[in-house]
Amino acid sequence: MKGENKPSRYRRIGAGACGTVWAPSERGPAYKREDGGLARSLRNDYEKHQRILHSLDILPHSGIQPRIHVPRCYTFIQPTDESWWAEHFPRFPEGYSPCNVIHSQRIAPFPKATRERLVTEYCPSDLATEILASEMNEDCLVRPYLGRRRTQVHQRSRASRFKAFSLRNYPLHVDQMEELGIPSRDMRGYAEVMAETLAIMHWVVQVDANDVEFVLAPPDGEKCEWENVLGEHAMWMLDFDLCRDMSMDKAGVEQAVAAFWKNDPFYPRPEESFLWQAFRETYLSTSQQIVGDRPGDRRLELAKLFVDSLEEGPQ
Repeated sequence: MKGENKPSRYRRIGAGACGTVWAPSERGPAYKREDGGLARSLRNDYEKHQRILHSLDILPHSGIQPRIHVPRCYTFIQPTDESWWAEHFPRFPEGYSPCNVIHSQRIAPFPKATRERLVTEYCPSDLATEILASEMNEDCLVRPYLGRRRTQVHQRSRASRFKAFSLRNYPLHVDQMEELGIPSRDMRGYAEVMAETLAIMHWVVQVDANDVEFVLAPPDGEKCEWENVLGEHAMWMLDFDLCRDMSMDKAGVEQAVAAFWKNDPFYPRPEESFLWQAFRETYLSTSQQIVGDRPGDRRLELAKLFVDSLEEGPQ
């Protein structure tokens, strides 16, 4: 039959300051287009992404087994890559033109059971049916906000005429994790993976991790890290377009501290004692593993300065 093998159209699964993200299915490829702000660089995103993957791939040889998941990153496509656009351009909606694109692995969204639980707990009741029926809200990833508790507890039954609710990049705060019954050992685990990852970013990749994003989502076929009320999931890191190289000195630490406070509240704060302690201990122990006993290597001293600076609070 004619058209039987016609490739599926791309559907927009996300958007940010750097551009829009498209995919044909829940698992498989994702395509990030540079159609966002002029100050954002998809080329830098791609180059830093490749550096991070390379560092994570070689770390097991030195005895460190990173627990963070990072999407595979395949190709950087430019508007002048005519053969690629000849194949892929018809799969975007009308009105879109060729631009820089990153072809990477899609992070799979949470299944329906997880979406239903979040909607039951936190969505205004008069929006619930619409949200669960919405294709857009099938693209459910959870942003773990270990550095924030809600100041106002949401009342699900309150009139929602002026409210919005989305399961895309749903922000889950510390008090919500407690409310949902996520075990404290899992919350501690989230903090440890963030700390381990940040130490790797600073002292192996040697970037400031500015504006990176962490999400909870299903693993990509490997053993899951956690299984709780959210279902099976791991922690993923993405979005590297604002990461900058950092020098291995006090100025580099100051840059990393500024990036920590500027980011969304993924990381625990010193006032959240049990999560902060987990973060602090893991950041320093991972830094120690990275540096080892190399004489004259200042990175461990700088790692301690980083943590001490955070405990002094934002400047």
